[in-house]
Amino acid sequence: MRFSLSQSLDDTLPVVLLPAAMEQSPRTDVADALRGREFVSGILLAHGYAPVALDITPEILRSPERIQHIAHSSKTQCVFNIFEGFGCDSGSEHEFRALVEKMSIPCTGNPSRVLRTCLSKDACSRTLRNAGIPVPEGLSLHPGFDPALLATLRPPVFIKPLMEDGSVGIDSASLVRDESELFRTVSEKLALFPRGVRAEEFIPGCEYSVACIGNDPFDVLGVSVIDYEQTEGASFLDYGSKWDPSSPLYSLVPKRAEGSLREEAARLAAAAGRVLGCRGYFRVDVRERRGILYVLDVNPNPDIAPDGGFLRQCREAGLSDEKTVHTILELAFEEHQGGTSRE
Repeated sequence: MRFSLSQSLDDTLPVVLLPAAMEQSPRTDVADALRGREFVSGILLAHGYAPVALDITPEILRSPERIQHIAHSSKTQCVFNIFEGFGCDSGSEHEFRALVEKMSIPCTGNPSRVLRTCLSKDACSRTLRNAGIPVPEGLSLHPGFDPALLATLRPPVFIKPLMEDGSVGIDSASLVRDESELFRTVSEKLALFPRGVRAEEFIPGCEYSVACIGNDPFDVLGVSVIDYEQTEGASFLDYGSKWDPSSPLYSLVPKRAEGSLREEAARLAAAAGRVLGCRGYFRVDVRERRGILYVLDVNPNPDIAPDGGFLRQCREAGLSDEKTVHTILELAFEEHQGGTSRE
């Protein structure tokens, strides 16, 4: 575990604790959080804060008193939460956040209840649907499922892990176009992800990604779009397209969306964030079919590495990296004080 204040820092500066996962063999998406932490630390240090890196391991997460001691002994004034869980345990993301909440310290980003709901594709979909927000039709399946349930699905069907994020488990086999392949593919995916899979109707049109910031009301900072008719044979982004430089789609940069669908995507994203109780910052994935938009996913803890999509959208909206980081920090203090801004 790494925990130290640089000797060059003024001990009168406000301390900001930056937790991130530390694993021996982390997934690429989990390891990317370390780059995000380094990036945020540099900005905080340059703007009058004392950033303190905290490496979260499975062992330390099982000893919450150690984290509490670190936070109190360092006089932490805010936690800038970059912890996205472990490669083998995505649920630890909301468990850590719940621990911070018990310490009553301002913390950036979404509360544990939102992280927990958004991690579950089933819970997130049900919550949005019950609020009247369009989501794809589908069902959640677990090991030992009744094969007769698959009769309610009509290909093309998209299959994704029920309790993962960061596009984990999304690959070329995720899109099933042939009904005869459905049972085999679901079974294979369940063998890899025994916590369950989500099988949904595939929405074939353009894909929108909406970056939001705020404690409700939210500011929509950017709406990006991918028109798959202009890509070479791809119809969705898989894990490799986001995390593997050798992937053909790794270098794909979504375009800035325009027009009425851009406005509708922004409206839906803000509505989804409001229904789920989002705070701080988040991204929403939306797809279009015959002019109707459907919310696919809500990412309540988006990657904040400098080359990530969230910061790119912030820049497109005219926010500097420094302004984005500072705004996220101020929103944490505002939320902690019951919605009253520090400034």
